[in-house]
Amino acid sequence: MKKCIIIGGGFAGLSAGVYLSNANFQVEILEASPKLGGRAFSFTESHTKTVIDNGQHILMGCYIETLDFFKTIQADNNLIFQKRLKVCLLKENFEEHFLKAFPLPYPFDLLFGLLNYSAIPFADRIKIIKLFLKLFFKHQGELNSLSIYDWLVKENQNENTIETLWKILAVGVLNTNMHKASAKIFVDVLKKIFFNGKKSSIIIIPKYGLSETYCTSAKEYIESCGGNINLTEEVKELIVDNEKIKTIKTNKRSLNNFDYIISSVPQYALSKILPHGYNFYELYFEYSSILSVHIWLRENPLEHDFYGLIKSPVQWIFNNGSHITLVISDANKYADYTKEEIITLAVSELDKYMHIKKRNITFHKIIREKRATFIPTNEIINNRPKVETPISNLLLAGDWTDTGLPSTIESAVKSGKRAAEKIMSYESV
Repeated sequence: MKKCIIIGGGFAGLSAGVYLSNANFQVEILEASPKLGGRAFSFTESHTKTVIDNGQHILMGCYIETLDFFKTIQADNNLIFQKRLKVCLLKENFEEHFLKAFPLPYPFDLLFGLLNYSAIPFADRIKIIKLFLKLFFKHQGELNSLSIYDWLVKENQNENTIETLWKILAVGVLNTNMHKASAKIFVDVLKKIFFNGKKSSIIIIPKYGLSETYCTSAKEYIESCGGNINLTEEVKELIVDNEKIKTIKTNKRSLNNFDYIISSVPQYALSKILPHGYNFYELYFEYSSILSVHIWLRENPLEHDFYGLIKSPVQWIFNNGSHITLVISDANKYADYTKEEIITLAVSELDKYMHIKKRNITFHKIIREKRATFIPTNEIINNRPKVETPISNLLLAGDWTDTGLPSTIESAVKSGKRAAEKIMSYESV
């Protein structure tokens, strides 16, 4: 039985481990932290004893690889699926507008949804429809050189439409400023969401904390196939000889009994363990942060599971009863804010949009994910690394690799599966 050591126990590493285990490979995962999940995990907040995520994550119906992964580890029952797309978007003073699919055959369900999006004047909705039709019927070859914002302006989308629809989609999906992010990767995402059938646009929310939603099931699956998962074991160095990794040095031991290695950690972490001269990725990745503001309420006036906020620094609010989560994406501009300044901003937006007053708040917790996602500039997306490397037994996984997707759960899962499949292809020759 061939053995693969996987560095990192986030979505990418667990995906690789599950698919290799399913193909009868011996799998060993080395995770530096005391938990699985990477940047997508949950924990029990000490004051309220509530299980919360380090950052709120949603899935979508177009997350084909992720849903297959959940089905493989028998965790798909841990997800809540919308029947059809429905998002409540708020302007100030609790003014509700719905972006929702109608109970019609595809694609008329989404077409009527866009035509009835009342937050935007009707004439501008027609311009949105025209742009979608153009995306469907015409090849967009020039997108490699444009930012999202420049492309939208070029396509006759005005500032109000950009702020009221496109920014919500772009920042929500890419966690990136529209002036920096590649138009090409945004258009590719739009096509996956809106051009792949009725179910692709639905939103899927985990029933539980992220760790319970997938980490436990993935761990049990890998271990049931004879694999091992080692927590608090940090890889310190990869020893390379003759273009092949011979030894893995960790904080606990040295390993040399393996056939393949998959690195599923971010680029900056991989560069620290490769020997000098083997840092074969010249790209400089910039990262975008996410702020999650968890707030506990005495009384909760919210009716829907989640809300998008129009023209607010807070993009999303998730409703969990007495506990709500505010998500501020593309949050680098708030890096120097104190916790007091962040909670002041959050309370101000809650009052402005939902009439939730400070006196209604019993407790809060702020979580900063400083390097939540990489910024998908045109330079980056055109030069992301492939699965294989110049080191013959080292393969790459992780949302930063060349998956054709932005820095999402789907990208991470897809990358892990692709690395696993590449190893399988070596053994089938």
